[in-house]
Amino acid sequence: MTLLTKQAQKRNPMWYFERNFALLLRLIRQTNLLERSTVQFRMAGSVVTLRLKEQTRYTLLIEIQQGLSDLHVVMGDLNFNVRLYLDASVAEVISYQGRQRLAVKYPYPNQNMFHPDEKRQTNLVLFDWLSTCSRLNYKECILEKYCN
Repeated sequence: MTLLTKQAQKRNPMWYFERNFALLLRLIRQTNLLERSTVQFRMAGSVVTLRLKEQTRYTLLIEIQQGLSDLHVVMGDLNFNVRLYLDASVAEVISYQGRQRLAVKYPYPNQNMFHPDEKRQTNLVLFDWLSTCSRLNYKECILEKYCN
């Protein structure tokens, strides 16, 4: 990461919402998700499923699932619900691993042991996942037989 990128991230607390939007929009376009409503492809040895759950004039609701249990990893399957705000050009994680309605701040400690900035952390996880997905060139390995 360049010095200018680090400086921009410090100045703009919305950078990951904007970057997630750009990366996710590119993924949607390259997989033709809007025409198919469900797309599956392989990434890092597991199947990723993208589902268009809702489409309105100004928003899209996308479900992202990556099956990791087949890889014998400690972590369970990855599951995001992401809302894209087309008019504002931002994307926000609204559900992660089944947790709905993430608050911006949590007191610490709390009953569920969420991080004080759980919402920010989940959006950064999405940023990392989308960046990895982009680097691994998912476009070439779309599984047509799974697409609607």
